[in-house]
Amino acid sequence: MSKVSIAVIGLSGLLGKPFLEAINSGKFDEKIQYPIKALTTKDIPSTEKVSYIKTELNDESIPTIASSLKGVDVIVELVAANPVLFPVLEKVVAEVKPKVYIPSGFGVDLEAITPYLPGFLSLKHKHLENGRKIAGVKTVDFVTSFFAAPGAFLYEYVGAAGINPADKTVTVRGSVDQKFSFSSLVDIGYSLVSLITLPFEKIPETIRINSGVITVQDVIDKYEANHDVKLSIVKTISKEEALKELLEVIPNGEINFFTPEFTLPNFFLVANVVLAQGAGKGAYLTEVDNELVNPGEKYWKWAKY
Repeated sequence: MSKVSIAVIGLSGLLGKPFLEAINSGKFDEKIQYPIKALTTKDIPSTEKVSYIKTELNDESIPTIASSLKGVDVIVELVAANPVLFPVLEKVVAEVKPKVYIPSGFGVDLEAITPYLPGFLSLKHKHLENGRKIAGVKTVDFVTSFFAAPGAFLYEYVGAAGINPADKTVTVRGSVDQKFSFSSLVDIGYSLVSLITLPFEKIPETIRINSGVITVQDVIDKYEANHDVKLSIVKTISKEEALKELLEVIPNGEINFFTPEFTLPNFFLVANVVLAQGAGKGAYLTEVDNELVNPGEKYWKWAKY
């Protein structure tokens, strides 16, 4: 297989740093055609491995962007869900026609959630569907379940586990022993770069990876140990009652970025209810493709919680 040419959009976002770390690790150099191209709205000096292209992302800039990305094999999109930006990027992909397109996803399994929460992050779901309508382009859904990062997700931001740090309480939806999948940001970065350097025919249309599987109790224990506090369980409700509770607050679970419903309490409530639903329902990935991207931990060691 010849070296793969890559374009990335959104390096300043949450996954930009781990993606760059994987690119700069040297582990995949023999598979990548350097420099990769990175669209940015800022003045960033290029390096041997990354050629930064300063541009706005709007309808007027589409021809220029498409010309600058002409011939790339893969377009990776790391931007936050944005109802204005997504249509522009879809048009760029339709013009460039890369072999592989990975749109903004990276989270819980929307396909598994849609049957019981059809509106949850529908903006991302629609964006994925629009990508798959572009002829000749393999559009990949990249599923990671919940992010984990010391100092942030599942360490400080623990609402998805029903924890309220402000009053040191826990509302258990389902069970404290409920399992769910997590992925460290570092693992996501490596998995992403490894995936796009595979032979294109081996890249699936949906890929699911995780660093591991933990329980709600694990998050409680970790938070208590890290903060020297004792959390009190103040309420326990079944997963069925939890779903009913959510639908009374947010009909159909319809919550998207850039909408009034997207508040942290509401988002954490949705995440906690999804977690409570159990195996194969969005947060607990029972089948993963870890060996596809990192066979026998050939490239890196999966993170521990």
